[in-house]
Amino acid sequence: MEAAEPESKDWMSVVQESPSLTKLIAQVNDLAVLPHVVFKVLELSGSTENPASEIEKAITVDPGFSSKVLILANSASNALPKKVSSIREALIFLGYRSVRQLAMTVGIYDMFVGKTDRDSLLRRSWWRHSVDSAVSCRWLAEKTRKVSADDAYTCGLLHLIGKTILDRLGDGSYRQVEDMVMFGIKDYKAEEAVFGFNHMEVSIAAATKWALPETLISGLCYLRVPDENHPHRALRACTALGSAIATLAVEGATVDQEDSLRFLPAWAFEALEIAEDKAMPLVLEGENAIAQCKLQL
Repeated sequence: MEAAEPESKDWMSVVQESPSLTKLIAQVNDLAVLPHVVFKVLELSGSTENPASEIEKAITVDPGFSSKVLILANSASNALPKKVSSIREALIFLGYRSVRQLAMTVGIYDMFVGKTDRDSLLRRSWWRHSVDSAVSCRWLAEKTRKVSADDAYTCGLLHLIGKTILDRLGDGSYRQVEDMVMFGIKDYKAEEAVFGFNHMEVSIAAATKWALPETLISGLCYLRVPDENHPHRALRACTALGSAIATLAVEGATVDQEDSLRFLPAWAFEALEIAEDKAMPLVLEGENAIAQCKLQL
């Protein structure tokens, strides 16, 4: 399985102390901000009471946002007894957790829209991977019961947000990164060579700027292996493994099982207490979970 770099330094400090990264993130307000409803559903996710009515209120404040959630709800659940025509019906048929995740998904989508066909093609591939990763992370969380399924979904959905910020606002061209990746260089290494930092660091900086919970921010640091006693080790492992499974779900047809295992982050299996002989069956189950939850946007 693939080895990852140990967390030999405080990555949060690196992000906060980098002048060039601070300058980049200062421009994020000119790009987009997470809609208020996203913050609201994140806040409600920590409630011990059933927040269904509060979620309905948060979403229906914006009619345009509501319509996107309804379209997505109908495309995601063909087995419903009838078409969903209101947020309340979506809550009844799908459950408030599913609707909350749909709202978050819709809210973040605009961050990945490009102005040109080439931009859109590249960013939509990142978007597709983000959604697949979110589904995979949620499935892993439910399977292992090591982390919150809601937190896992959110980390999967946000872990590539740094790529689109680099592409839009970075002092360099993401096409240079793509060219380097074609020659076998890891994407985050290529990003560091072109921009001076990688998408993970940008994602963490953006999440910090948006004042997201510390748990989620730590879970986004998925390219670094945390210490064994790290409080968010399992969530970070879920993000790393969920992202890898999402990649294999697309490329799996051209990758044999032995190559697939080499591609997977070994430390994440250990952190989630998954035996190595269970790795490949679990990956195949994860790919199936992604296939059953294809969202159209």
